[in-house]
Amino acid sequence: MMKLLFNLAAILFFTITVSAQDGLYIKYETQISGGNEENEMMEMMMTGSTMELAMNKDRSWVRTTMGAMMNMEMSMDVKTNVMTMYMSGMIGDMAFRGNPDELDDDQDEPEMDIQLIDQTKKINGITCKKAIITDEEGNKSEYWYTEDFKRPEGVKQMPNQVPGLCLEMILKMQEGLTITYTCIDFKENVDMSNYKINIPDGVEIQSLDEMSNMGMGN
Repeated sequence: MMKLLFNLAAILFFTITVSAQDGLYIKYETQISGGNEENEMMEMMMTGSTMELAMNKDRSWVRTTMGAMMNMEMSMDVKTNVMTMYMSGMIGDMAFRGNPDELDDDQDEPEMDIQLIDQTKKINGITCKKAIITDEEGNKSEYWYTEDFKRPEGVKQMPNQVPGLCLEMILKMQEGLTITYTCIDFKENVDMSNYKINIPDGVEIQSLDEMSNMGMGN
């Protein structure tokens, strides 16, 4: 169960480095579906999961709620290039801090084929366009994006080829796993001071190397 939990965390963890927008907040509903027994277990564990992002040009904040199993928060200070992460839930309380560049493995970005589709729909009241991206393994993922807001840098779930901020992502993973992120709340000009991590007293702050050794990687 613990290994499965960390696998979920590694898949779902959002990392944002910078956004051109000033004080943007997005909340996604997160759903998992799949065709094998392990994926069905993930689906049950992920019931009620959400992803929240807040960002401006100087700082970013992410909170992932994985059902009732686990919570993760991450804050990135762009000026100092220091990331702080706090995890709680079934695993207990853990905190990490450091320069994320030290974890880079210098892997090339995988090749992807993108198709911009002449189709639109509204997500949370915002008109979005459709894109389909096919990866090297032939998996086709669907992205609904708005060109009214620039795509933030450093988001692994939003490939560089998508020409805007994604409000819905239907990601096809290996072994039949599908992860869907759908925007359910969107705000502009939020006060970033409201989005920070409060690490409880007594929780040791470890290095990012320790997080990497647990299988979380980058």
